[in-house]
Order: sequence, then structure tokens, then C-alpha cells
Amino acid sequence: EAEARRERLDRASQAMGALLLRGYRMLGSSCPQCGTILLQDKEQRLLCVSCQDPEGGHGMGGRIWGKNGRF
Repeated sequence: EAEARRERLDRASQAMGALLLRGYRMLGSSCPQCGTILLQDKEQRLLCVSCQDPEGGHGMGGRIWGKNGRF
């Protein structure tokens, strides 16, 4: 279980780094579902890298919010 958690954290960190290089902003708030730090794209949409694949898939879950902060 500890190994699986470490792998999830590593994947989230790698995804977050790649998105930051693409222009996403790291916010001071976290996902209400999993606690991961939220990112924001240029259209002001919020993204949790642990819950949603930023390319629109659902590889790790499925949480993305619009400008109003809701699903």
C-alpha cells in the first residue's frame, strides 16, 4: 500500500511539473476530493492532476472545475 501511494504521488508530481511548464498556475488551494494542490489553466479552469487527465481523459479520475469553482 505504501508503494502504491508513493507511485500515485510520483505520477501527480510529474504531471504537475509538465503542466506548469505548459503555462498552468499552481494555486494556494487544494482539491476537496483528494487534497492535491490545484492548478489553473489560461481559461481559468481548475484542474486536479490526481483526479483528472489534463488531456481530457479520465486516467486518474475525473475532477475539473470551471471559473466558478464547481464541477
